This record gives sequence, structure tokens and C-alpha cells, in this order.
Amino acid sequence: MTNPIDNILPRDTEDGVSKILHSFSETIDEFVNFGTHVLKWHVDIKRGGDEQMPLIMFLRELLEKADSISILVKNSSIDPAKTILRSLFELHLYISYLLESHFQDRSMAFLVWNAKNIIKTNNAFLKGNQEYKNLKRQVENDNSFLDINDLDRLPSATPIIDNQEALLQRPEYKKALTEYEKTKKRFGNPKWYSLFNGPQSIQGLAIHLKMSSFYELVYRNWSGSVHSTDIINGKIVKSQNANEVSDKISADIIQIRLPKDAQSVSAFTLVLMIKTYSTLINTKIPDKKVEYTKWYLSVRNRMSKVTSKEQLIKIEY
Repeated sequence: MTNPIDNILPRDTEDGVSKILHSFSETIDEFVNFGTHVLKWHVDIKRGGDEQMPLIMFLRELLEKADSISILVKNSSIDPAKTILRSLFELHLYISYLLESHFQDRSMAFLVWNAKNIIKTNNAFLKGNQEYKNLKRQVENDNSFLDINDLDRLPSATPIIDNQEALLQRPEYKKALTEYEKTKKRFGNPKWYSLFNGPQSIQGLAIHLKMSSFYELVYRNWSGSVHSTDIINGKIVKSQNANEVSDKISADIIQIRLPKDAQSVSAFTLVLMIKTYSTLINTKIPDKKVEYTKWYLSVRNRMSKVTSKEQLIKIEY
């Protein structure tokens, strides 16, 4: 196995830093573990129909994202964790929006939007239609591994499309479907939360839910890490060995797996999770408030340590 260049990718973290990272990770794990109970509490209550699915799946996805962040933080892979944290923030907004009001309409709006997206995606693989012809032309001019004959070997997309179309014909979908078509005429391809006069963007959703500061700190501020455009800032510094007299610029590449921002990522993750649990329990499973409070008191000190202003990992470069 090839050994990495230590100055670029040190795989052995200093003992003190490693201990702190493991502590952050273990705290996130505890929050995820409790979240599985919250999910089960909600699922175990027999109520409603299809409108219950978005909330269940959003919460499940939130737990999986937080679990992934824990793994990355433990291994000091912080920039990739920021990408997942942004997704976790979106999921928190989705859950909060569903639970704010009009639960039935907003849940069905997501289900209709999701079905329409599945239909749109699979239309491109429906042999014989214009979207399929357009796709074939793209593949012919593509430098990727995909061969033009691979498209013809794909199974028919018709059953998937027919299934979603049948779903949309069910009576409980009618109101949201009508709203989807109306919103689409006004704004093109709408977001699911735009239906029923909702916000038109994720920023608008954050403002609506009074989380605009979190949007600026987490979502916008770390967008470069997500879209791979922030490839210079914070990753190159002036070399300590540079000759101050020389006109030449000497720079060093910041190491991969630098634990910088590990505490911030962990803190934001915990805050989003606790806010999600609190909102869900208060609105959907209030009989679990005592158990939730008891758990929260047991982890409050650990959470406060992570979210405090004291920087537990000091990075100098």
C-alpha cells in the first residue's frame, strides 16, 4: 500500500486532538441514538395515510446524515462533513415546515412533487419519445464510459411512470396535484414547499422559519465546500520558510484532514438535531415529553461543552 505524503495527508492525528474529535463524534452518536427512539415513537402511533411518509423519511434521512457527520468528524474529515451538514440543515427546515401548520397539505405537496420528479426523470428513458431521442444524442457526443447501446439495454421505464401516474390519480392527491399544476404555471418547476403559497427558495424557507442567521452561517458560508469552488481559501498559506526579501511567493498546501471547524460542524449538528426533536415531540408525540426532558438533561453538559465559545481545538498555520 502506498504511503501518503505526511505533510499533505497525516493519517495519525495527535493524541490530544484525536481524543477531542472522538468526544465530538460520541456526542453526535448519542444524539443519533436517541433520534432512533424518536423515530420509532412516531412510527408506532397508527394514524393517517400517505401524508405521514414525508415526515418519517425526512427524520430517517436526518439521522443518517448526522451519523455520517459523526464518522467524518471522528476521522478529522471536516470539509466533507460541511457538505452533509448543509443537507442536514435542509432536512431540519423541511421537518419544521411540515410541522409548522397545514401538515396534510404540505405533506401531500411533497408526495406530488416527488412523483412528478420521478415521472420527469424516467421520461428520458421512455424509448421512442422526444426526451429519449435527446438523451441518445447526448450519449453519442459524450466522452464518458456510457455506450449508446447501453440505453437500449435498460429495462422499460413504463411501469415506473404508470405507477406514479396511478398514484397521482388517487383522491387524496387531487388537491395537491391541482396546486402543483397551478404553481408550475406561475413559477416553472416549483419546489415542494412552494406549493400552497410557500417560499420559493431554500433561503426563503429559512427566513420564513426564522433561521436566516443559520442559513448565512452554515448554508451560504460553506457553499464553496459543497460545490468545490472554494479550492483556494483556507487551503494555501504563506510558507514559513519563505524568504521575506525575495519577490517570489512561497506557499504551503494546508493538510487534508485538518481538524479546523470540527467543533463548529459538531455544534451545528447537535443544535439542529435538538431543535428537530423538540419540535417533533411537542407537535406529534407530546406524551414523550418527560422521556425527552430526562434524556436532554443527561446530555446537556456534553452538548454545552461542544457548543461553547471555548475553542477546544486550536489550529495554527
